[in-house]
Amino acid sequence: MRHPSAQLAANHRPAELIPPGVHPGQVVVVQTSGPNYAGRILLTLAISAGSAFVIVVMTLAFQTAAAAAAAAVPTVGGVSVSLNLARKR
Repeated sequence: MRHPSAQLAANHRPAELIPPGVHPGQVVVVQTSGPNYAGRILLTLAISAGSAFVIVVMTLAFQTAAAAAAAAVPTVGGVSVSLNLARKR
């Protein structure tokens, strides 16, 4: 029970938390709730997804830059360069 009204409705008061000489009907014990990890988990997932997205974008940019460089080399230096993708059969 997290709220004092719920404790009063259930007539629940832990005896070890009531000071001596105090009437139990006049005491409301307020306890904190347990930790919530939802925010930390969502932050970790967001960071992981963002890192993966950045890596994918970087690989696509590198692939585009390599293809552009391979296409530009014959016009600049007169040397032909070809990029071949290895295919396993």
